[in-house]
Order: sequence, then C-alpha cells, then structure tokens
Amino acid sequence: MSDLKGNNGIDEAQHPKSMIEDAYQKIKNLIFQQKIVPGQKLVYDDLARMLNMSRTPIIIALNRLEQHGLVVSETFRGFTVKPMDIQEAWDAFGLREALETYAVKEAIKLAEPQDFIELEKKIEAHRDYTPGYYDRKKIFLDAQVHLQIAAMTKNRILKWHIKTNLEHVYLRANLNNYKVERMSESPVEHQKLLERMKKKDIIGSVELICLHVQRARDHVIACLSNNEEINEEYAL
Repeated sequence: MSDLKGNNGIDEAQHPKSMIEDAYQKIKNLIFQQKIVPGQKLVYDDLARMLNMSRTPIIIALNRLEQHGLVVSETFRGFTVKPMDIQEAWDAFGLREALETYAVKEAIKLAEPQDFIELEKKIEAHRDYTPGYYDRKKIFLDAQVHLQIAAMTKNRILKWHIKTNLEHVYLRANLNNYKVERMSESPVEHQKLLERMKKKDIIGSVELICLHVQRARDHVIACLSNNEEINEEYAL
C-alpha cells in the first residue's frame, strides 16, 4: 500500500481531496502570477492567511508541488520556489520537442475539421493580444495553442505531459528578461505550422514544430543567461 503521508508526516487521507487540490492550484497560481517568486521562502502561516485555509492542506500541496519539481524543501528551512537554471531549461525543452513532435504527427492523423477551427482560434487569440511586453496572459495564450494540438491527438496522457512540461518552465519564468521581438516571431511560426498541418504535411509540420520549440528554448536560455550575469555583477 502506498504511503499517503508527505515529508512532514501528515496523512493526506484525513483531509478532503478538494481542499488539498484547491491549495495546490492556488499556490501554483501564486507562482504563475509571480506573487511568490523563484528563491522565495514559503512561510506556512503567510500562505494560510493569503489563501484563507489551514496549514495542513497547504503543507500537503507543497509536498505535491515538490514532487512536480516546482518547489524544493530543505531540512529545518521549509519550502522555497525552485529557480530555473540553464541545464534544467535545456532538458525541459528537449523533452518538449520530443513530445510535441509526436503530438503534431498524431494530430494530423486524428484531428477532425472542428479541431483545426479551434486551433486557428487559439492562434489568432495569441497573435491578436499584443501588450507590448511579455506578461502572464501572453504566456497563457501561447500555451493554449500547444495544448490544443495535444488535445487534437485524443491522447489525454500526452496532453497532461505537455501541460506539465509547459508549467515546469513558464510557472517559474522571469518575464522581465523576455525579448519583445520573440512576441512577433512566435505567431508567424504558429500560422505556418497550422497551414502545414491542414495540408497533412507531416514532414513539414515536424520540421516547423522542432524549429519553433528550439527558438523558444534559445530565447528562454538567453534570458536565463542574462539574469545570471546580472546576479553575478551585483554579487561582486
């Protein structure tokens, strides 16, 4: 039988799953909105007041977030939001490329006409939202494009893995370093991919999704590199 107790010895079975899930989603949202940021210590009492719930579901939710690689715990120090480093970003995008390559192939084989209509709507929503700088909504709309392609495969496990991968990177992204130029390039790549997929061009679609993910990877890694250089400068 699996052990239902988390790292803090709390029994999950004694607390409603809905309450734990609520805490889990709310903490993820706080990270996404950067109300708590990478490297920040997570104080149980502060989170309890912020979310208007007891400490127990929060601790269980934090244990679950640690299993998903979004927070990290240290003995006697509690939890902190896990910062993204360059190697982790590289690894995450490598996995994403493999997952999305498979997703594009399967979507072309299995998608129905209505699926392409929904994909086009999501591409347009992402393209038409132009805040002038990267914000959380822009990131969310971009993710919706990729999750729609995953949904077109009819494979819920694949969609879950792609969603988890996107969250792994974008929940902890420092958008202050994101380049505005990438904002105009990405929608063009989405549109070209849609056109290839509509034509059932598997080879061309795979080439485009690989290039798209690689460009996103290079952008994120460049941003992380810039951030590390700034930190080193101020540490001197």
